[in-house]
Amino acid sequence: MSSKKKTKGKNNRNTRKQTVIHYPRNLTILCIIAVLFGMIVYHSLNVYSQESILEYPGEQSVAGYTVADNNYHIEDADTHYIDYTFDDRAIRVLWLNLSAEAAVDTNFQVQSFYNDEKVEEITIGVPAGQYAEKTYLNHKPVNRLRISSDQDFSLDSVYIDHLQKTQGGEEGPLQKKVAAFVVVLILVSCWLAKREKTELLINKCKDSFKNLGSYLQHHPKHVLIMALLYVGAVVCGWVLRNLYVMAVHHGSWQCTSKSVIYGAMLGLIGFEIIKYLFLAQKRTFEVLFLRCGVILCLGLTLLLPLRLNVSWDDQIHYLNAAGASHLQNNTLALSEEDFYMTCFSGQLKIYSDSNVSGIKNIFNDPAARVTKTEQEEVSIKYNSLVYLPVILVFFITRGLGIPLSAMIVLGRLASALFYLVIIYLGMRHLKSGKMIMAAVALMPGAVFIVCNYNYDYWLISLIAYSIAYLIGEYQHPEKILTLKDIILIFGTFLIGMIVKPVYIPLLGLAAFLPACKFKNVKWRRIYRCFFGGIVILAVIGFSVLIFGGGLGRGDIRGGEDVNAVGQIQYIMANPKKYTEVLLFFLRYQYLNPTMFKTFIVQTAYYLSIPTLGMPCIIWLVAVTILDRRKEDVKTVGCPVKIAILPLAFITACCVATAMYVMFSAVGSASIEGCQGRYLWPIVTPLFLTLGQIRFLTIPRSDKVDRYIQGASMVISIALASCMITEFL
Repeated sequence: MSSKKKTKGKNNRNTRKQTVIHYPRNLTILCIIAVLFGMIVYHSLNVYSQESILEYPGEQSVAGYTVADNNYHIEDADTHYIDYTFDDRAIRVLWLNLSAEAAVDTNFQVQSFYNDEKVEEITIGVPAGQYAEKTYLNHKPVNRLRISSDQDFSLDSVYIDHLQKTQGGEEGPLQKKVAAFVVVLILVSCWLAKREKTELLINKCKDSFKNLGSYLQHHPKHVLIMALLYVGAVVCGWVLRNLYVMAVHHGSWQCTSKSVIYGAMLGLIGFEIIKYLFLAQKRTFEVLFLRCGVILCLGLTLLLPLRLNVSWDDQIHYLNAAGASHLQNNTLALSEEDFYMTCFSGQLKIYSDSNVSGIKNIFNDPAARVTKTEQEEVSIKYNSLVYLPVILVFFITRGLGIPLSAMIVLGRLASALFYLVIIYLGMRHLKSGKMIMAAVALMPGAVFIVCNYNYDYWLISLIAYSIAYLIGEYQHPEKILTLKDIILIFGTFLIGMIVKPVYIPLLGLAAFLPACKFKNVKWRRIYRCFFGGIVILAVIGFSVLIFGGGLGRGDIRGGEDVNAVGQIQYIMANPKKYTEVLLFFLRYQYLNPTMFKTFIVQTAYYLSIPTLGMPCIIWLVAVTILDRRKEDVKTVGCPVKIAILPLAFITACCVATAMYVMFSAVGSASIEGCQGRYLWPIVTPLFLTLGQIRFLTIPRSDKVDRYIQGASMVISIALASCMITEFL
């Protein structure tokens, strides 16, 4: 019997169609890819071609001032200036260093000359209380600077910063490392070229290009019509937006780039919704969400100012991502540091709002892209993983030579796309609840956060995906839970909260999976042991973190009285008093309706639209009621629906306690630094689970449901679009 089975299996293998391997073709393609990738790696990591040189120019002449030591007193004269001369230099930065803090805001006019021909003229302001001001020039060759002011001032020194080609340095070793890396890739390519999977993949790509070419050749009218429709959507969106402004706000017709981008965004989203309702009947709601979400986030990232201090702590997150993209500690390109300086430089802040071309010239300086700076300390840690999409975009765009101004926008877009794709993948596991996920994901505050530099996009999306996957398992009782399902549910949740473990109580929703979800009793027991192990590890982890000194001193931004260890000791010694502080804070500040209305539309340092908060809350409640089918929600057990409220409350308590320990003074009667945005990871699990309640389910046909889905997308986009008007 066994010999027959073996013979049969052998015959099946022999009769299987063999794939012809085109080894020379495959090897050529893979080698080309290896070389191109090596070039990208080299150009991305090369910050050693230029070096920054500081130079103190010599003072040539003074007119209109009486000079005593370093004090310049203005005289009654027609002209007032100090001239500095030097050899021809392409100056990037000019530093003015005062001898003492400026008593009042002091303005200086700076003129640069090349062979007595004026090159540039700008005004420098040294704010009161500061010693110095860093000013960016246009990086053109000059050999004389003229500085003047109509105020008395005390000037210690002036120095200029210019770039020159590096002699020796680290560029040579980098070339050798990249060359060795390319050789390794070519050797790997020699092995991969023989593989059947490689052959199939190359053939698939080849067929895709052929099919695309064939489609364009045989359906030119259809392609042209669709292109015209998209162009028409852009134009209609822009025109309708202008008509609305003129009719409602009595404004004027706007032809600015921001107006066009905003109008095009609305027009394209409107066209996608119309296609979903009338033209693309097979398209699913999650695909509509993804397409509309991408257009929305692209529009916002293009409209955001080219600077930092737009969102909470975005300068820290940008610095971490940009530094990690260089694959080594304490490495940053000079142009990347220039963007970081938008937090502190008054000149760059003004340029970002009123002189976009000027700030782009500063950021896109090709010499600064290949100059290393060590002014900022950047280290790569395990939690740098949360910046992975942004790191990859920075790495690739830098290697392709894309200007920094575009790289900044693409970096913001990378986090938004990751967020949208993960939410989209989570929606695919649900029978009902997709509109709830879309409504939460497109809330104004959430869209603003994910389109800026932070790690909240990572935290919110992966936790939402994990809970959506879990609810989907409850909605499919006929489906047996597999090892892959368990890894995806728990793995994405744990990876998502890698930077903020306080959200782990939400994973308690996984404790109620029914017996029908397991292959047999043995697998059910294994799952329970696994879940219990997760709980035990979480307790041990928190214990080590809290009592093992893992929290360190605390967040220095909270003040000098912050001490994490001392705060924990205070809580342990006064549990009743801290409980009163916690409950008072949650009841009257953090979890009250006013706070919820605020954070759901909050846009950090920009004025949010307060009247938008209540419509957002009403819409979340309405969509939670609408997005339910009786046959879908009845399979979700009552323990899950009951448990979500205490689990969400415990999670909020953990969030508040973490901020009390890390950000508040020891023994403080209030909890400081606990922002509303920390509730975003709780919102999707809360509303998605509450949407599984059977009470008042509304029966409807698939056709009606499709129109409801289209209307829900219109409302979600409208709310988010109102927030985006803040950046026009």
